[in-house]
Amino acid sequence: MRFHKLFAPRGVSTLALRAFISLALLSLTLTLAVRHAHADAGPVVSEQPIAAELFEQGRIAAIGGLFGEALQLFRKAAVEGSLPALSAIGDLHERGLGVARSERDALTWYRKAAASGDAEGQARLGLALVRGASAEDLRSGVALIRQSVAQGNAFGQYALGRLYLEGRGVPRDESMAATMFESAASRGEPAAQSILGEMYLDGQGVQTHAGMAVILLTEAARQGEVPAQRRLGTLFLEGWGVEADEPESAYWFEKAAERGDAEAVARLGILLLNARQMRTDPVKAVDLLRQAAQVGNPLAQFHLGLCLLEGRGVPQDTAQGLKLVRQSASLGHDDAQTYLRELPQ
Repeated sequence: MRFHKLFAPRGVSTLALRAFISLALLSLTLTLAVRHAHADAGPVVSEQPIAAELFEQGRIAAIGGLFGEALQLFRKAAVEGSLPALSAIGDLHERGLGVARSERDALTWYRKAAASGDAEGQARLGLALVRGASAEDLRSGVALIRQSVAQGNAFGQYALGRLYLEGRGVPRDESMAATMFESAASRGEPAAQSILGEMYLDGQGVQTHAGMAVILLTEAARQGEVPAQRRLGTLFLEGWGVEADEPESAYWFEKAAERGDAEAVARLGILLLNARQMRTDPVKAVDLLRQAAQVGNPLAQFHLGLCLLEGRGVPQDTAQGLKLVRQSASLGHDDAQTYLRELPQ
């Protein structure tokens, strides 16, 4: 983990900076934990030491981006009786990390976890059902999520917060959503930390607080939460809540890109085209833009199209460049649409 001048004056040492952010994160955790101490009540599920050890090894591997290794460790942990491992395997299937993406397989694992009494499995199955089309699935999903929350599960609290934020199965209530996210974030749930950080940036359900947002996003990103990593990349690029720092921006975009996030791949490519604080690399940038464009990312399609039109980092190809810009515009990308409108007739 690298830090560059985050919430600190120029000239502060890296060691002091690490100490600062650690204290900030500790303060945040303690504040939220006291505010939501009642949420820590709930049954504690015991499991065999070997199962817990294998699960923890898998969790660490997943945070490090070693998803194939994580999957194997979670499978071994599940064989040894680890209930959290069942949900973790389902999550990897749902996101296509270390294994082919399959919502069907993810549901199978979530159902196994929920049927075994695992509170996180109940919440993950609940979220999956809520996304379904039928009213019955919606009711079942909400009930499972509430059951998870009743057991004091942090992911369940995050899931219920999502329901309140989106108004799915419950009345839309941004304040209640923030309360649930705070409770889950105080217990280390990265998805809750990430979305609560976004809410502090936007003043949604809470008062706007860029500093709190960056602290939450940083903690979530350190645990491998892709939206938080991508968001931090943007904040460091634009200097929003932090001092602008292109190398730090590139670091977080790369972290998200390693987890298959096409938007982060595109943004890293654009940064390598236009960097001012670091060396540009048009050839590498074009390679990254191609990767993201191939999976349909409109931002990447537009900028790759421009590279082809200008012969930047790639031989000039006007026909292919215009084709990519048009593809981007057809997907609703504003800059691509503006570019096409302004083309000479």
